[in-house]
Amino acid sequence: MGGRLADRYGRLVVFRIGVLGLFVSSIAAGLAPGIELLLVARVVQGLCGAMTVPSSLALVLPQFPKARQASVIGIWASAGMAASGLAPGMAAGILEIANWRWVYLAIAPIAALAFLGSVWFLQETAKPDRSRPLDLLGVAMGSSAVFLIVLATLQGRQWGWGSVSTLACFVGAAVLLPLFLWRSAGHDEPLFDPRLFRVRSFAVANMAVSLAMVGAFTSWFLWPQYLVEVWDYSRWAVGLAFTPAPIISAVVAVLGGRWADKHGFRGMMALASLIATGGHLWLLFFLDENVRFWFAFFPATVFFGLGMGVLASHLNSAALADIEPASIATANGVHQSLRYSVGGIGVAVSIAVLGGAHEVHLYNWLWLLLGGLQALCIPLMGFAYPRKHPAAA
Repeated sequence: MGGRLADRYGRLVVFRIGVLGLFVSSIAAGLAPGIELLLVARVVQGLCGAMTVPSSLALVLPQFPKARQASVIGIWASAGMAASGLAPGMAAGILEIANWRWVYLAIAPIAALAFLGSVWFLQETAKPDRSRPLDLLGVAMGSSAVFLIVLATLQGRQWGWGSVSTLACFVGAAVLLPLFLWRSAGHDEPLFDPRLFRVRSFAVANMAVSLAMVGAFTSWFLWPQYLVEVWDYSRWAVGLAFTPAPIISAVVAVLGGRWADKHGFRGMMALASLIATGGHLWLLFFLDENVRFWFAFFPATVFFGLGMGVLASHLNSAALADIEPASIATANGVHQSLRYSVGGIGVAVSIAVLGGAHEVHLYNWLWLLLGGLQALCIPLMGFAYPRKHPAAA
């Protein structure tokens, strides 16, 4: 919805509302007197983050020629990857010297700087069009379908997989999702524009991101669980253990963008998928109860950083390669929605599989599953993606 609103009402307006909302909600979360207000603040943070991500790229990308598109997206993505690499260590450090409230309060000055930067440096890149009513019912249907899938997967073990509550959630999602797609196909201003999937590069790249990001988001959830519950790591040690992979990813994202601008995406993305698959398999074969960070865990994070540094950033580039400038924010919103939706489902499935047990063989089943899904991206991007896109011509 954030991408659609940005194309409809103005990308700069939506971006500024998003970062202001992050500023206010971060302070509210940090000062929350109870769990109820904290949850409300966290919901607002999620909504505002969903407004800033697609609009931020749409404010930057049109300022550069198409031949440099992959490089621009690589730099844009590397900023997020570097931040995600620093964040666990920073959060762990905050928790060592202060309480949890400061983890949220620390976001507020960053959001404030983002808002000031948008005033000083950014210009509007969209031509707002509000002539047709937005499909608000579609917004509710699509969001509810994903919510019900995640809720049922998270709570299925506790409720019982055959319970009325669990089955009702799955049935509700099974009904809402096709209705959402049917409504989107016939609406003049849909949240989810199925016509975008007629563009082969967009369709293939989004299929690939649906496979790859399950592994990315689920691994980010599973790694600290394993280090704390199996290896008995402290919070500070977990933060430091996380840092290398995103930093490597940030560097690779920039270099990968330059390569893609010159040579296209196919070979690079297939190789990155192979490397990321190797990271999952390394964990499967070598990670066990014995604490061997440099042998069992660190190499996997390097594989993961190299592979996901390309995939997480340039599946985005590959998806937007042939999209018209007027639809960039909407298309990026669809891409980001798929990315986060499958990530949420993957985390929910992993919670259901572990069931609080944290046994090594359960983690091994998850590494195998994630590696298998990642491996499917190799032929998908190596053969199904168009051989050469305009930016590489």
